[in-house]
Amino acid sequence: MTGNTVLLGIGLATGHLADAGLHALALGAFVLGAATVGTLVPRQVTVRTLVPVALAELTLLVAFAVGWSLTNAVPPTGAARQGLIAVAGAAMGLQSGVMRLLDVPVSTTYITGTWTALSASIAARPHSAKAHETNPRTLSEQALVVTTYLAAACGAAFAYHRIHAAAALLPAALLLAALTALAHHQLGRKPRTRGK
Repeated sequence: MTGNTVLLGIGLATGHLADAGLHALALGAFVLGAATVGTLVPRQVTVRTLVPVALAELTLLVAFAVGWSLTNAVPPTGAARQGLIAVAGAAMGLQSGVMRLLDVPVSTTYITGTWTALSASIAARPHSAKAHETNPRTLSEQALVVTTYLAAACGAAFAYHRIHAAAALLPAALLLAALTALAHHQLGRKPRTRGK
């Protein structure tokens, strides 16, 4: 969304209003998705409160993939393009809203912030009197996010060149795998009771 904000400003300043409109649409959908999480999910976050949001994101990702495949255009144009931008923006907003509620030191859609936090934390460690207070887990989480982000970008580009619009199913498949793993984890944690 950082790029969309910059490109929105450039489009407005240069008079390319059609392009600016697409970036405004992406930003608006993102804000709506994040605001939905902020409005509907209670501050006491539990797996039970987050699953509906994850399912909503999964629905949007599947709708995006199906919508793209139905356009028969690479890349899509016109109203189809606008609809896909809105759906993708809303899905990203939901994801960012959830990450904010989880209060983890990384962001999955604001990668610049994660790069900044990781770099600043590593650089400050040798010179800081509080270096021993830096959480190594936080650093490893941030490093994992930026590494995964880069690997996913390479993988997505490769998939797009090989299978075109079908590559849009990959985010939905990954989210579904994460939800399945979470469900298995939660089922494994339930106390077992004896049958009669």
